[in-house]
Amino acid sequence: MIRVHDLHVRRGAFDLHVADWSVQAGRVVGIVGPNGAGKTTLLRALAGLDDDAEGRVEVLGFDPRVDPESVRFRLGYMSDDMPLFRLRIDKLLWTVSGYYPSWDGRLVETLVERFELDGRKGVWELSKGEGTRLRLILALAIQPRVLVLDEPATGLDIAGRRKLLETVLEVVDDPFRTVLISSHMLADVERIADELVVLSHGRVVRSGPTDALVGETRTLEEALIEWGAA
Repeated sequence: MIRVHDLHVRRGAFDLHVADWSVQAGRVVGIVGPNGAGKTTLLRALAGLDDDAEGRVEVLGFDPRVDPESVRFRLGYMSDDMPLFRLRIDKLLWTVSGYYPSWDGRLVETLVERFELDGRKGVWELSKGEGTRLRLILALAIQPRVLVLDEPATGLDIAGRRKLLETVLEVVDDPFRTVLISSHMLADVERIADELVVLSHGRVVRSGPTDALVGETRTLEEALIEWGAA
């Protein structure tokens, strides 16, 4: 699903470097680490949102820098600050649907109901949590093979986070889909992630199966502190 080799993304004095990393289908991968570690930079490079990445990057066999459209039609990307058209929710969803042949209208209807969104509401009227739920719907509506979630729980209460996690798990109940999730809600990541990539100062300090890395006697948060990546 994803292959990375000798990836560099430079932002002034900051340099994200991922030497070798691959992700198989049907996995949930948690990207964790402190602020400024490079989590968002890595996810944006995979989504083809920053074209200045150096090294080998492949998503579903495509290089997002060379063939961004092929990646965009197969990868759903959501971040807590992703811009939205200034429209009513129902009008926005209808407008965006025209850009994606894989758009699933029935799924959208189900998610709008599940997330308790009022389609008549304008985007400018939404609370932080409502905006988060709308962005997640937009990412899921194209039935992505790869789902990338950057801080998807922003603004959500406990019930909202539970619905989000349930939805993510439903999405990956499919051997041909993969989810990458970066979140400061470490307990949520630990609960759903099959694998972890731990970043600190732009470097991968740990990667592998969650159970093997964290163990049974500590939490993910405690493990990050031990690794100097909290």
